[in-house]
Amino acid sequence: MPNNNQDNKFLDFNLPQDAYVAFDATTLKDFIIQRLNENEKFTDQNYEGSNLAAIIDIIAYSYHVLLFYLNNTASEVDFNQATLYENMNRIVKLIGYKPTGKQTSVVPINAVANSDLEKGNYTIRKYSYFLADSNTQYTFNEDYSFDKTVDGTEIINTLNDNVILYQGTVNEYPDYTAQGVSFETFPIVLDNITDSSDTRFLADNTISVYVKEIASNTYFEYREIDSLYLTNSTDRVYEKRLNENGFYDIKFGDSSFGKKLQKDDIVSVNYLLSNNNKGLISKNAINGNKIFVYDSPRQRQIFVDTYVNKGQTTFINSGNGSSLTINNPTNSSTLTDEETVEDIRSNASKIFSSQLRLVTGEDYEFFIKKNLANIINSVKVVNNNEYINGYIQYFYDICVDPNKVNRVILNQVNFADACDFNNVNLFAAPNFTITEDFDYPPFLSESFKNLMVTTTEDRKMVSNDVVPRDPIYMAFGIGMSNDPVLDVDIINNTKLYLVRENANKISRSTIVAKAAAIIRKYFLPANNELGQTINLAEMAGEILSIPGVSRIYTKNEKDASVFNGLSFLSFNPQYPDSDIDLVNQDITLPYFKFPYLYNTQTIGNNITVIDE
Repeated sequence: MPNNNQDNKFLDFNLPQDAYVAFDATTLKDFIIQRLNENEKFTDQNYEGSNLAAIIDIIAYSYHVLLFYLNNTASEVDFNQATLYENMNRIVKLIGYKPTGKQTSVVPINAVANSDLEKGNYTIRKYSYFLADSNTQYTFNEDYSFDKTVDGTEIINTLNDNVILYQGTVNEYPDYTAQGVSFETFPIVLDNITDSSDTRFLADNTISVYVKEIASNTYFEYREIDSLYLTNSTDRVYEKRLNENGFYDIKFGDSSFGKKLQKDDIVSVNYLLSNNNKGLISKNAINGNKIFVYDSPRQRQIFVDTYVNKGQTTFINSGNGSSLTINNPTNSSTLTDEETVEDIRSNASKIFSSQLRLVTGEDYEFFIKKNLANIINSVKVVNNNEYINGYIQYFYDICVDPNKVNRVILNQVNFADACDFNNVNLFAAPNFTITEDFDYPPFLSESFKNLMVTTTEDRKMVSNDVVPRDPIYMAFGIGMSNDPVLDVDIINNTKLYLVRENANKISRSTIVAKAAAIIRKYFLPANNELGQTINLAEMAGEILSIPGVSRIYTKNEKDASVFNGLSFLSFNPQYPDSDIDLVNQDITLPYFKFPYLYNTQTIGNNITVIDE
């Protein structure tokens, strides 16, 4: 019998109680051989190649594999330890978390109607599209209506302030015939088995679901909802979830929570298939291009059944579309990948704690970053007191009247009302890249700001007003001066000196290129955020880690001032005389400021390598 005395280090099998921690194939094999030797009835175990030795090997290594599998599967059921996407996806499904899929690029528009378009109400149908080139399609993902109010040329602000074009081609998923069960679910499975190099993907947030109800033989559009359990029995709604296999599940109600599908109802799903990186376009790529109207027998029937005001508007088509000139005033937004395991681990608890509501500033920030990641690079949310004492006070501090600043006035007029104490102020910096020296970063377009407002509408507290705000962009360039009066020209007169070790053979140009790459990477917009901490010590450390660099210093060639280390000139390009300062130690910017590199292309010209 086993000895149950826990004070005894060894059991009857002469095995430490904690031996399982160190067990592998080799230790198990040695233990089996040791036990057989102690028995003294078998000897073949000591001879490699014998039948008994082969059996021992099979047992030991099978045990090793099974122990490895057990260890991995045990950790994969734990939220904090899971590493496989499939397992993490299943775990967070228990709390109702829906991972985000890949998001396609989008662009705002500028629309102008010429005199050939008569006064009246017009509608651009859902899935109308432009071709930026022969293979790149940008699509209206909703119906948009507007009024032409004058006989001559008119800027259509209704479209400019609200329309967002999504990159992707309209696709129709094969019809699904309902079985009539409660909470009926079917997957949208897309997998190109004939071309493994096909990088196109189903764009998240572009799925539309229509149900042809057998009772009326009529199509109805069902709307996406966060949870069926928050709906009524007759609501035509569905849940969408990216499952553990990377496909979207569409789930309907049970007539207690959401309308239940009846047997033989026909479910028709449309979606946009993104061209991935091949679909990115530059500014004005859509410049008066012809508008096309998507058409198919199924979509034609959906349009007839779901659009009830057909006689009260004129639809834009290829015939009258030439009277409407549309272009994209900015580059298309970046793409965003689906959430990784670590993203889900970080985000799931935040979504669960918010309970599908937006109450705190952190709730807003997380929600916007998750749902508008292809548009928003960074967002900070503040209440009205913080807005007045921080952002507005900033303008008074630099002797500028905020009531005369265009960005302040436009956002206040377009999004705020007369009562400001309940404002939720969203400072947002878009995804952008700086491709030329001295370029000024872009602000969010009005349509993107309106998208932020509408996206948060259903979750915010009813008494709050969401007001988008524009950030203050702060330019940074290598700079040093002892002059009490600073100006932007200091950047042109300053160099960062890298002292090369005498014995080092690395070329000067290579060292300059590596140092410039470090600075560019640090100020890359994707690596920064509003209220960024500018960690010059970290940046200087990376430069000093370049092989051959022994020390660095910053020198103004004009006034001969020197700083032993890394020094930058920081300034607001819109008010360069009022907001300008030297930065040669770590600083944290205010919540409304976003940093970028002033001379990103020629930063290498401000770097010089000298020998010791």
